[in-house]
Amino acid sequence: MTRVFSGVRSSGRLHIGNYFGAIKSWIDLQNKHESIFAVVDYHAITTPYNPKGMKRMVWDTILDFLAAGLNPKKTSIIIQSQIPEHTELAWIFNTLTPVSWLDRLPTYREKIEAHPQNANMGLLDYPVLMAADILIYKADIVPVGEDQIAHIDLANEIVKRFNYLYGPTFSRIKPFFSKGARIMSLSDPTKKMSKTGGEGIGLYDEPEEIRDKIKKAVTDSGREIIMREDKPAISNLLLIYHLFSGKSIKAIEKKYQDKGYADFKKDLAEIIVKGLEPFRQKRKELEKKPRYVKKVVASGVDRARKIASKNLLEIKRKIGLI
Repeated sequence: MTRVFSGVRSSGRLHIGNYFGAIKSWIDLQNKHESIFAVVDYHAITTPYNPKGMKRMVWDTILDFLAAGLNPKKTSIIIQSQIPEHTELAWIFNTLTPVSWLDRLPTYREKIEAHPQNANMGLLDYPVLMAADILIYKADIVPVGEDQIAHIDLANEIVKRFNYLYGPTFSRIKPFFSKGARIMSLSDPTKKMSKTGGEGIGLYDEPEEIRDKIKKAVTDSGREIIMREDKPAISNLLLIYHLFSGKSIKAIEKKYQDKGYADFKKDLAEIIVKGLEPFRQKRKELEKKPRYVKKVVASGVDRARKIASKNLLEIKRKIGLI
């Protein structure tokens, strides 16, 4: 059976962009492949964070995974920092990865621009740890967004160099591009919806939170409700309406052709509230079962670590450490 691996940073609650862009495809993949899905908390500490809040964010992400539909009987849900083989392999990869490969990545420069006071080695080395996350399990399928393709390319350069130096060990990583939608920020439709800043619609937001966020969402000039390149804000809201209602974009445009943004936003908010109610209720049930959730993680870590330790032993033998 082919193996799937992917991860999410524990940097905030999951939102509808995470769900439609990634998690929904994970749920489909877990039914067809052996899968490992991780809360990548080592990645999360590369940017400013509150140490006291990190534990809660990891826990929240695990609850979000389960409430969104990941099935622990079909997939291993893990916490990256609980499996030391990830960082061991990352160190091995560091010894054969030129700094120039990392310095040229646009994501590194973007992070430095966003947090100039936080130009740490972890930000530069982020893609090497990402490669180790994937390759410690020799994953066959890696769901990624288009903004991550440069990291996959770098991981494949590491694969190529390792195999050249130490013999065939890893297969080339094949990125899996989800058919999911790319939902943009409600305050700036030129950027992806983010887990930070509070403007994203969380999967488990209360109804009044959702209504308030949609009410405050930016719109374009004019009153026309149409999906068009020069109207990115309303196009984004139309996409969200389509995803939650199942109606075609054309049908939605026709419904609101003689109405304004206020009516459209009011209806959109109620559609989202109704659509997210099952997630909200399931998460509340899980919050009452901490022992169950801990067992799910312990079981996932145990299964994943058996794979990781076996692969790391093979790797150490090949590079001469055993």
